[in-house]
Amino acid sequence: MRESFWKKVSYIFALLPIAAIFGLTVYMANIEIKDLDLWLHLATGRFITLHNFIPKVDILSFTIAGHHWVNHEWFFQVVMYNVYNLFGVQGLHNMQVGVVLVTMLMLLFLGFNKEKLFTTSFTLFLVSFIYSQRFTLRPDIFSLLFFTIYIFVLALHIDKRWSIYVLVITQIFWSNMHGFFFFGPLFVTIGLISEFIKRHVPLPCQWNEAGRLSDEEYTRLRRILIFVILACLVNPHFVKGALYPLGIFFSISGDHSVFFKYIQELQRPILSISDFFNFDRYGQFKLLIFLSFVSFVFNRRRIDISALFFWLVFLIFSLSAARNMSYFAFAAYLVIITNTLSFSYKDLIPIRFTAKKFYYLTAAVLHLLFFILILSFAEGVATRSYFDFDTFEYKSEYRGVSKRNFAYKAVDFLVDNEIEGNFFNDFNSGAYLLGRTHPRIKVFIDGRTEAYGSEFFIEYKKIIDGDVALLKEKLKQYPITGILLNSTKQHIAPPLLKYFREQEEWKLVYFDFDAVIFLKDIDINRDVIDKFVFNFEDITVDAFDRQKLGPKRIIPYQNYYRAYTLESLDLDDAALLEAMEAVKTVPGYAEPYQLIGKIYAKRKDYLNAFEYFRIAVLLTPKDKEMRFNLALAYYDLENYKGAIEQYKTIIELWPQEMKGYFLLARSYAQDDNIDKSYKILASVIKSNPGAIVDVINIGEVFEATGNLEAAKKIFDLAASVGTHQDLIHKKYGLLHKAQGDLEQARISFERALLSSPNNEEILNLLDELKNK
Repeated sequence: MRESFWKKVSYIFALLPIAAIFGLTVYMANIEIKDLDLWLHLATGRFITLHNFIPKVDILSFTIAGHHWVNHEWFFQVVMYNVYNLFGVQGLHNMQVGVVLVTMLMLLFLGFNKEKLFTTSFTLFLVSFIYSQRFTLRPDIFSLLFFTIYIFVLALHIDKRWSIYVLVITQIFWSNMHGFFFFGPLFVTIGLISEFIKRHVPLPCQWNEAGRLSDEEYTRLRRILIFVILACLVNPHFVKGALYPLGIFFSISGDHSVFFKYIQELQRPILSISDFFNFDRYGQFKLLIFLSFVSFVFNRRRIDISALFFWLVFLIFSLSAARNMSYFAFAAYLVIITNTLSFSYKDLIPIRFTAKKFYYLTAAVLHLLFFILILSFAEGVATRSYFDFDTFEYKSEYRGVSKRNFAYKAVDFLVDNEIEGNFFNDFNSGAYLLGRTHPRIKVFIDGRTEAYGSEFFIEYKKIIDGDVALLKEKLKQYPITGILLNSTKQHIAPPLLKYFREQEEWKLVYFDFDAVIFLKDIDINRDVIDKFVFNFEDITVDAFDRQKLGPKRIIPYQNYYRAYTLESLDLDDAALLEAMEAVKTVPGYAEPYQLIGKIYAKRKDYLNAFEYFRIAVLLTPKDKEMRFNLALAYYDLENYKGAIEQYKTIIELWPQEMKGYFLLARSYAQDDNIDKSYKILASVIKSNPGAIVDVINIGEVFEATGNLEAAKKIFDLAASVGTHQDLIHKKYGLLHKAQGDLEQARISFERALLSSPNNEEILNLLDELKNK
């Protein structure tokens, strides 16, 4: 057969992986609605559509009501609401698929090269996987589309007159859909700076000529910068709206850095140099970093510095937060395509073919293998599902609305009973509450972190973690009429539950696996309270219908979530029954065993606690909390050698967990092994000098067992750090007193008094010595 035939065969086989990538991407773009912020956008879009104006002050919450609010996503919100209003959830899915498909097609056209389709398809596969992590109905999907349009136009069509019009129109839409619109002018600025350097600065090798623009293109690029900057002003807030995202962006290392600590998508994707080589976490992202860097190495003689600057900017940007990885993926794709234009596969692969047909045949086989690999990956993706407790059937993770991410039953309760007012809520429930209940219900907080500010968020975080004193302040400060605390995304802090349980003015009207709802006992809530109020002691546990379930493999998380909330309310009997229901349903579910062990430990039934903690660790040996609980069970049973072995395992698995070292030292102390206890404390105190109190506590263990010399040795170690001198000298004084050396005891207490002059306990100890 002719060489042209094998060339066509190779080309056809090269298209198979690309077709599979697009099929897989479209399928994954149908992911069920699970994003929290979508509901916030629907609420705002509904308000704008119904009232025909864009609010410039907050209209969603009662805590920042009337405060100035720059809503730079208003157009996205209007689009979302109207698509949802006209076509429902299906319409939202179809819109996301359309946006994703157009974005991927533009990337394909950007990198399409018949001679190097494997590079295109392989890189596009990595990009699609990273991109899929942003398949959520948020402004990001449009932002990434506009990002791609800029790349497409500036890389391929800067020579066309229409490029100005396309980018200006794109910029206007971008400026009213997402805060990352400043990337548009940034792209053009990078191009202009790069072109200026190429024209005026001597560069190595052929860098001055690589990707250099003509004079006409250079002039057009300058015009584009002016016009896209002006396009940024086309927004409801004019100059302030154009500058607002920049202010937020440059404040991420200041006031807004707190959000990067607590919000998962804002956390860094690479935590350290060693983490870069851990491909179990964001492996595709790390591989793209490596491949794009290597492409510069191979193309080092003809590097286009505009591509290099572009790559560096978005690499740094992506390393600041996990949600930014898709932007780097697109930039890396452009870089790899640009760099591979300058060299041939023959430069990389040392194999030489005796005939061209063998080259084409080998390429066809390689593409076929890659196609099969994508299909096998797609098979795993397509079968993703979870058990729907409402229908007792499995629900696909694609299409529809997630039944795992929202407190949907609790909010159904609010909607069905037409409850209104100001609700204190957890952060994760705010947006969903607004989407389902606004304007009847206004929230304490929602996902607009920049609107609330870091100070407010820090206070909220203290409250949600159990700061009851601060909660009381907020209940006095704001006219709060209802409480919704979500238990599907995190456990509810026990102090909050206990506080509301103890207050006569707050009545529990809803309790289930997904949330608890308390209503204030006031007139607008009276009918609902009379109808639904819970008597805590009468909370019952319904048996799970295992006959209906049959042999289906599920995770009975609903029983476990209810059990956890009941235990937090100190309703241990009901909690135990719920947890036992979970264990009966699926004996291999570890969390209920841990909770049962915790309940037995509270009752000081340490033997039973040990039995359940042991099973929990057997089922989940790499769970840190379960390991700690098992070690503590050994300790409570006075089996210190067993505790020591568990703490050794904890230190081996989590060497950065300081608590493990101190508890191991404490176990050695109880086992009366001063040398090993001291050795551990001496090594740890160097790297953690603030843990003086923990060291002193271990000295107290020796003191309690009568080993006063060992206790003094530990106190000496604590004293060497130089802090907490009042506490340490008090301990010295008590040791001297126990040994009968009252004079030395007096001296130690007086030294303690020098560090803490008004310490009543030390003054009392001195008075006691004087009386003797």
